[in-house]
Amino acid sequence: MTNTPLPAWAALESDADFTDPAAICAQAALFDRRIARRNRIERLAGLVQLPFWGALAGFFFWEGEALIGVSLLMIVGGIMLVMRNLSLFAGNLAPQPEQPCRMHLEAQYRRQLHALRRVPVWYIGPVVPGVFAFFAATAAGAARNVGWAAAVEGAAMPFAITFGIFAVVILLNRRAARAVADDLERIQHEA
Repeated sequence: MTNTPLPAWAALESDADFTDPAAICAQAALFDRRIARRNRIERLAGLVQLPFWGALAGFFFWEGEALIGVSLLMIVGGIMLVMRNLSLFAGNLAPQPEQPCRMHLEAQYRRQLHALRRVPVWYIGPVVPGVFAFFAATAAGAARNVGWAAAVEGAAMPFAITFGIFAVVILLNRRAARAVADDLERIQHEA
């Protein structure tokens, strides 16, 4: 910035640095667009899954496997909750005309940080009951034919892979939370 707000004061300190308000507004707009893009992708992923899990549930109901069908409908419900939670917990904050860009940017970073740290609750949590129910129902169905020991053994690897994927999602979001926290701290120190 070439024109400092207090030229006499800035001349006394050669390393004085002022943040350009337009740069902060541009940074806030960019962050808002990144959040909106991420949320559109997440919603699309959820919308793509709904017909798949719904059709699969219908198939199992048709085949007389009501427990599996119900568990798949629970997964559908969980996905719908995740999509609702995405807007509720991780959506963009509406900019307030009276609010300076820096305040909006800091508030947006705090909101996203809070959402990223709580991913196990609002993002993974809603689908867990349906996934547990699905594994229990498929193991119970298999146990009728091969016994419980073999059914549990057969479900162990898919169960581990599924919950391993959940763990990876949680870890990636924790890593993203650290990056957002670092960015928030940097923004606050630039003030």
